[in-house]
Amino acid sequence: MKRLFPSTLLALALSVIPALPAAETKSAPPAAGKATAGPALAGEYAGVWKGKEESTGALRIKLKPGTAAAWAAEAWFTFEGAEVATTMKSIRVEGAKIEMVFGWLIQGTAAQSTLTGELTGDVLEGKYESTSEEGAASGTWKVMRS
Repeated sequence: MKRLFPSTLLALALSVIPALPAAETKSAPPAAGKATAGPALAGEYAGVWKGKEESTGALRIKLKPGTAAAWAAEAWFTFEGAEVATTMKSIRVEGAKIEMVFGWLIQGTAAQSTLTGELTGDVLEGKYESTSEEGAASGTWKVMRS
């Protein structure tokens, strides 16, 4: 019987192991037309909201990425000159798009608003819908990174 040399054994072993693909060291660039990554939304913004009934006020939003891809947000707005604090219920970020739902209380009346919008440059803007016991309201909002 012939004697196998160690190099022959190594060659034989390598011939039965499937080839492994080379590790990729660069991440793929975003596809054309895709929104930028969510962290670009992080920051503080200030601007205005405008209702359909010609009501208007100031709006401030603070966004920051949290742990495990969750986001943290705070929002304040003015109504008839008084600042109203909100309680964030949910926030969803997908690329440059955002959806925030928050509750608030004015003169004993509880309400909830949903803001949807998109970041373009340093401007975050979109539409809102609010509901309360007194009815519904909607309009637009626009804030700039401060």
